[in-house]
Amino acid sequence: MPTQTPLDFHWFSPLGISVVLFLLHGAIYILVGGLAPFLLNTYTKPDQQYLIISNRTDSIVFGRAPSELLSDDPALARLRTILLTIMSGLLFVAGFFLIAITWFGLRQGQTWALAALAIGGMVVLPYWFLALRPYFQPGVNLTLADMPPFMWVPAIVLLPAVVLGWIGLR
Repeated sequence: MPTQTPLDFHWFSPLGISVVLFLLHGAIYILVGGLAPFLLNTYTKPDQQYLIISNRTDSIVFGRAPSELLSDDPALARLRTILLTIMSGLLFVAGFFLIAITWFGLRQGQTWALAALAIGGMVVLPYWFLALRPYFQPGVNLTLADMPPFMWVPAIVLLPAVVLGWIGLR
């Protein structure tokens, strides 16, 4: 079985920048997933409360302010807390795997790692679209300020990370 020669890795090379972008992607997932359960219901003002995206957009989609909906329906508040905690755990695990694949695969020059990171980054995008579809239907104008960073930062860094990784592995 042929052995692969070790890659001469440099941080400021295309591959190095790709590694940094994928590590950033994973770090955002770990940060959001790790902090969210502890910060989930810590609001100083009712207008900071949200159900899914933001107070402004959730008010349009659900017809009332999230603070009203959550205070009027304790079961909804519990469901929201449970679902967002589950999602936080999944984000945390995904971030861990992104960092592990990047560090132990892509940084070592493994083509399979770039393919796994690229495919994994792309397959989540339709799910973000499906999750946001109820916001598009009533004509909610979503901005980056409304959406959580775990949705838009990885989507923005994915293409440059994949292209630079591909260039760096050639």
